[in-house]
Amino acid sequence: MARSWLVLGIVAVAAGCASARHSGDIDASGGDDVIDAVITTGPDAPPDANNCASQPCDVATQCGCALDHACDVDLSDVMGGACRAIDSPGHETDTCTSLADCDRGYVCIGGATASSCKKYCTSNADCGSPRGQCVIDVSDGTTPIPGIPPVCSSNCDPASPTLTGCPATGWKCGIFTATHMGTDYNIADCAVAGTGVQGTVCTGGGNGNDALCGQNFLCTTVTGGAPFNCRRICTVGGGQCGGLQCLTFATPVIIGGTEYGVCN
Repeated sequence: MARSWLVLGIVAVAAGCASARHSGDIDASGGDDVIDAVITTGPDAPPDANNCASQPCDVATQCGCALDHACDVDLSDVMGGACRAIDSPGHETDTCTSLADCDRGYVCIGGATASSCKKYCTSNADCGSPRGQCVIDVSDGTTPIPGIPPVCSSNCDPASPTLTGCPATGWKCGIFTATHMGTDYNIADCAVAGTGVQGTVCTGGGNGNDALCGQNFLCTTVTGGAPFNCRRICTVGGGQCGGLQCLTFATPVIIGGTEYGVCN
């Protein structure tokens, strides 16, 4: 399924975004699953250090800003970081409407109707285990923004009936593809949930629209094209499908050591 992260205010696209159209027996398609990252301006604080790796502050280490401020995307020139206020110290399970709603080391990105705080990272070790990966690039629409590190994908489990790692109300854990440094990665990540269940048609404009599917369901096709239907996400040998088969992708989708498919 396709995912784009837009940074409002600088009209930037955070790259982890990618088309996650898995080829083979099942194609996952996101249609209009477009995520708009909400970044708005706020009062800046002067840097209180001048020995940071980047100036005037460093996003990766949070060096250079007062303790009640965070180093985040510099909206003035979309080059590196700048200090911004923290109105609310939001983390991965918190929604947000501006940068100031997220804590130090987090950025507010998400959809046009709902956004959440994402953690900046330098390696997978900074992200939740076993599924979190440091592979979502923040870009200006074509290339990563200089001086801005990537952010973590979620450690949520797309097959679990318990939604952990995402904002609770109106969200779900889905399967996506992120492109980082020219390589595609299968990731689990949070998105706004629809209401579709097993068999619900999720075709929009001739493509699949995963936003129509609810928690634990993925918009897929078994024909390589329309029709697209919501199907229950399953793990190989996991028993989520009842009397149905857990149909795996022709190119295996493995996240955190677990192979995922859909019930059919």
